[in-house]
Amino acid sequence: MVPLFAQISVSLDGFIEDRDKAIDWMTEDHSIDELHTRTLGEIDGMIFGRKAHAAIADFWKAAVHQADASPDLVKQTERMTTLPKYVLTHRKQERTGWVNSHPITPSDIEPLRAKATLPIAVFAGAGAIQALIERDLVDELRLIRYPITLGGGTPLFASDGRRRDFEPDGAERFSSGAVLERYRITH
Repeated sequence: MVPLFAQISVSLDGFIEDRDKAIDWMTEDHSIDELHTRTLGEIDGMIFGRKAHAAIADFWKAAVHQADASPDLVKQTERMTTLPKYVLTHRKQERTGWVNSHPITPSDIEPLRAKATLPIAVFAGAGAIQALIERDLVDELRLIRYPITLGGGTPLFASDGRRRDFEPDGAERFSSGAVLERYRITH
């Protein structure tokens, strides 16, 4: 069975967006474009929370048409379009509105992993990542940590009172100051 990893940007104080739901503090970081291109080339599919999927779908539908699209953005757009996108939802009959997107429930994840030949990524949605960690479905966390504190917002980790152990598995620094931190989750 292939691994499932969660990759998400986070502030030093553990938030994925600020109090106003803004993510501008990390979206203009082109120093990590190659990381995103590489990651998309190494997976068989990606999982999003319902809200995150809806929020990014419009960007990716139009990204390749940008006049100043970088080669990385063109490659990323191709992969974002062709790779299966799985949307965590409570109702599988929901419409997703983006090509190659499929509604799933957490119980569908193990069969997806059994059929895949490459890892599956969870890219967005604190709620989705928290739900999958709570069910012990995530094998690795890849945190793109930015050197900023937000003082509040949407926390990455749930405050469910449960202890979880992580094993550091490497880091990669970027010219912007962001650091990709990799952690294996010990189940």
